[in-house]
Amino acid sequence: MKRFWFWKRDEAPAAPTARSRGERGRQEGREGRPDDAPSTLLTGDPTEDSRSLEILLDTIAAVTANIDLDTVLRDIVDRSLQVTQAERAILLLGGSPDELSVRTAQDKEGRALGGDLQWSRTLVRRCLEEGVAVRSVVQSDQQALELGQSVYDLKLRAVMCAPMRARNRTVGVIYVDSRAMRREFSARDLALFGAISAQLAISVENARLHGDSLEKVRLQKDVEIARRIQQHLLPAPPQGVEGLQLALRYSAAERASGDTYDFVPLREGRFAIMVGDVTGHGVGAALLTHAVQAALRSYLELIDDADVIVTRLNQRLVATVETGNFMSLLLVICDPREHTVRYVNAGHPGLVHCRRDGVEVYEKNGMVLGVVGDQTYEISPAVPLAAGDLLFLHTDGVDEAMSPGREVFGVDRLKAVLADARPESADGALARVDAALKAHCGGRALDDDLTMIAVKVL
Repeated sequence: MKRFWFWKRDEAPAAPTARSRGERGRQEGREGRPDDAPSTLLTGDPTEDSRSLEILLDTIAAVTANIDLDTVLRDIVDRSLQVTQAERAILLLGGSPDELSVRTAQDKEGRALGGDLQWSRTLVRRCLEEGVAVRSVVQSDQQALELGQSVYDLKLRAVMCAPMRARNRTVGVIYVDSRAMRREFSARDLALFGAISAQLAISVENARLHGDSLEKVRLQKDVEIARRIQQHLLPAPPQGVEGLQLALRYSAAERASGDTYDFVPLREGRFAIMVGDVTGHGVGAALLTHAVQAALRSYLELIDDADVIVTRLNQRLVATVETGNFMSLLLVICDPREHTVRYVNAGHPGLVHCRRDGVEVYEKNGMVLGVVGDQTYEISPAVPLAAGDLLFLHTDGVDEAMSPGREVFGVDRLKAVLADARPESADGALARVDAALKAHCGGRALDDDLTMIAVKVL
């Protein structure tokens, strides 16, 4: 963390001369210069000092509690505006003046700023080159021009920016400005602003390191707990289902998986099989899969129509899951007494049906869940089943398994393997697919979670 000086001057400052007032915009707040007053976070005023420390501690708490970079950046920009009472705050990421790009910008009313933003590039460059927080109070058009054409054009009267440095590396700049004549950024503002920028730099760096091996080591214990819970909640394939034989292969790319599945007996001898895949993998994806699994079981107990169930499940995900997260799902309803199967496929790899006369893939008939709230899903017409038929449900970890030469396993290979495996038992068919995948991948670990379910019609 950047070092700051926590003291106040004992002696009263001398009255400013006309010359010193004229030079203040160029001199004041440039740390490390002999003629600069030290930046002071603590002023001796108990009320102001308490407020400063509270703001700083709140910022640290916010950074520590959240690893989502965008959320942290928006929060810090908000806090910067509150602390400085500026009119605009702009957060730029990059390691040098020529690499900077606007990551987020906001005005004092909380409105996001877009378009071709202008700011004092001269002051930002000085901030990065000197590696310290800087400020300027503009008292004339000449001073504005010295700080850059943007300051002059925008009629800015107070500008302040601070570098964001973490682990001896510059990650960006946070910048605030104001056109109000009455607003001057003080030494306390500068010190507090610099302290907040140091916390922001830490949050940016932590977010970047979140996925590397050090973060994985820190999370290993929690992930292992999540894995055990997941293994407990995901069921084994049931035995003794009338007219059907079921088998399962399941593995996670990480300790916790974004794949989910379930087997649910229904009324009148029917049987439901579900397989789904949430975006990503790891603990967060695993939590969402179990929420879906629990909701689906509840719906299946109360509602007979699979299309209504999937439609309601989609509405629930749209309402409760963060934007950008979605799930593919295949829900299959087998009726051994009627010798039929029907399905709802929400953006998932197709159901594979192996018959004596060939192999057919029933593709998706709806989009993924969690994106469009008013999407309605339809169940397929009844597909006849015959003794010896084999149904195969899977996640995209099968189709997209890569060879050492970066060639995907693909649907055609899968169909060929299943055609040969049709006479096998359900478990034997999965063993055939498993062996083909391992041969294709050359012993390499899978890049994605993998779930395979085989249903043999007796």
